[in-house]
Amino acid sequence: MSPNRLVSVAKVIKPHGNRGEVAAELLTDFPQRFHHLEKVYLQKDDHSPFPLELEAFRFHKQRILLKFSGIDDIGAAEGLRGHEVRIDRENLLDLPHGTYYQFDLVDCVAKDSRGHTIGRVTEVLEAGGHFLLTLRRDQKELLVPFARDIVRSVDLSNKELICELPPGLEDLS
Repeated sequence: MSPNRLVSVAKVIKPHGNRGEVAAELLTDFPQRFHHLEKVYLQKDDHSPFPLELEAFRFHKQRILLKFSGIDDIGAAEGLRGHEVRIDRENLLDLPHGTYYQFDLVDCVAKDSRGHTIGRVTEVLEAGGHFLLTLRRDQKELLVPFARDIVRSVDLSNKELICELPPGLEDLS
């Protein structure tokens, strides 16, 4: 499985108990997706991802507890610490019109209505329930709110955003 086809949905924090369960931080807005998953991939740092069968899961104290087939004791569970739990893109849930996965916005080129490049999206940040796009052009970074009044259109197939920046925003960088 190509790591580029995988999307992180959780990160293993620590073993939980002594029967192979792990506690993981959720990295998805759709925790219900775990009801439909049978196989996931675990990956740490730049190592190759490896598949594991998801045997069971449950939610506990704002985390998810995961039990994988073949991981049956605390020692095996400890070996998963720090791994990201990833799924194939084909297992992504469909989003409502006008909403986007954050990773799809990264590497999009932001342009103004005249076609001039404002910058390339390098990161999507969450701030107080709102999202900010980090745009990089040359050596400058610009934080742009991901709001309909500013990001007028999103074309993921061409990796392009059309933005209308408020006066003075570009001068803040």
